Amino acid sequence: MITNNSIVRFSLTILVLGIALTNCAKKKVQPLDPPMQFYFYNSKSELEILQDTKFPGKMIGKVNAKDIVEVTAVIEVTEKDSTLSYFEVLCPERLKADCNDGKAYFQSKFRLHTNSIKSSVSEGHAVFPDITVGTIVAKTEYVTLNSIREWLRNPEKIKSIDLTNVNDSLFNTALGIEFPKVDDRLKVVSEIILLPALKANPNPKDTRMQLIAKRFSGLKEKTNGITLPSGSSTDLFDKLKEQQEKILNQLFVEYPVRADSYKGLVSQFNKYKNQYLVTEKLFQLIAKNGAYSAKGLPFQYFSYSESSQSAMEIVKKFQTNIDPSAVVANGKLVFKEHDGVYLEITQMDASGNLGSDETLEVISITAEESGKSIGFRIKLAAGELILSPLATTDLLLTSGQGFKEFLATIPKDYKEILKTNPYEKALVLIAAKFGEGGYDETIGEMQYRLYTTDRYWMIYEIVRSHPNIKRDKESSGSFVTSHGSAEDGTCFSDFQWRQPKGEFYMSGIYSGCQGEGGSEPTREEELCFSESKGDLLLITFSAKDLRADKPKVDLELESMGSICQYLNRLVFQSRRYNEAIGE
Repeated sequence: MITNNSIVRFSLTILVLGIALTNCAKKKVQPLDPPMQFYFYNSKSELEILQDTKFPGKMIGKVNAKDIVEVTAVIEVTEKDSTLSYFEVLCPERLKADCNDGKAYFQSKFRLHTNSIKSSVSEGHAVFPDITVGTIVAKTEYVTLNSIREWLRNPEKIKSIDLTNVNDSLFNTALGIEFPKVDDRLKVVSEIILLPALKANPNPKDTRMQLIAKRFSGLKEKTNGITLPSGSSTDLFDKLKEQQEKILNQLFVEYPVRADSYKGLVSQFNKYKNQYLVTEKLFQLIAKNGAYSAKGLPFQYFSYSESSQSAMEIVKKFQTNIDPSAVVANGKLVFKEHDGVYLEITQMDASGNLGSDETLEVISITAEESGKSIGFRIKLAAGELILSPLATTDLLLTSGQGFKEFLATIPKDYKEILKTNPYEKALVLIAAKFGEGGYDETIGEMQYRLYTTDRYWMIYEIVRSHPNIKRDKESSGSFVTSHGSAEDGTCFSDFQWRQPKGEFYMSGIYSGCQGEGGSEPTREEELCFSESKGDLLLITFSAKDLRADKPKVDLELESMGSICQYLNRLVFQSRRYNEAIGE
């Protein structure tokens, strides 16, 4: 016979077991074989080490570059409706007293994946460390990575480096960590790809290359100097050349919008004065088909055009009362490999009679504000040529006053913009017309900000007009994609949105990533943005897309809610958002 006390004890046992099972965390462990090593960005970076993987975790100390942090496993812990990722490490010697079984842990959010670094570098993009303090590399690569970074940082002091077996993947990791900004990286890459030529000819005629040869002191070492890959191993330098080409192409496209004034563009131009051939190539782009008055050489006008005849036509277009005795010069830059840069000049009088031809060695080119535009001062081996613009060149019409004129053509009504343009082109026009921002040097792209405090209805219209949004009624609807999972381990389905006046809400049904949503799932709702909160919408695109018919635009709402994040994930499909969270 079963007594009442037995029933009570049995019930309590079942209840305790039920609670234990409900709260039991699922742990997935993936050993790293062989183990890897954590690589810190710099000596100041610190990593919080935890005693266990129980959220929020007990911190037992911080480690830095002086510690050897051996990474032995990747761990995913799923508890209730969320999943967190950790790395397991062998407990550093000085913290062993606080570790369990000689092991410790750190959250994966503090590590930037090497694939992210390598991809950003190879594509010529900036590297964003965000909250991360380092990356994880093979133990066999740790010392080499350190050596490459030290050499890149101080090639004047580090005379010995062996690049024979260094692949582009490891080299890009070093480049990205040491030079996260694209402009800084361009200088280094442009110099490194010259090393094979400088190795073969350590005394070039070109003064620019002479400075680079002096900077890389290891080139002069006959033994234990700079050892370069050869034969079939030159893939590293081929990839670096591709990287340089991408960065330069981006620079040439975005240069006119890097500043909103000619003064700013002059500053942008001159910042490259110590970079190999960048100012010379920028000059070519800016001056193309331009008309200038000239001082310093025996001609009064100058044009950088296809022929002497076209040069004369361009100058006369902007200088209608040209003196019959005036001389017009047509110029062209010639890049002679390892020998320098030369300005080839053909002269013609105002009557069209050809004069003398000259080839002058160019030492440097600097920009300066002139005539409400940009002029140039070209230092030559024999003298100096000063060019003052007679008119703004075609390239510069996209900046300064030209950009203002472009903005004036955009309708003042954002609804009209959305109605009369393809969606992504409309986003570009709305951003340029109404957004705060412009060219962001850190990310190397155009980025504009819209705030809900003064642009709520505009942001709302942008969101509900998105092709991935469905409207059931005027102020409510759903998503084209009805299910999504997040990096934090949450999964929702059946997304819906609604908009009471001045507030945008999203809701979804928690379905569980492992099918643990339960027999009676409940709908959860969050306020994603409102007129009173001051929420931010970022619109980002390449400078070349400013006037493109089919631009590629990235939208990101700065909302971290567990449901609202799906606006970025499923509707906007934000590249920047997914990169920031490591996806």
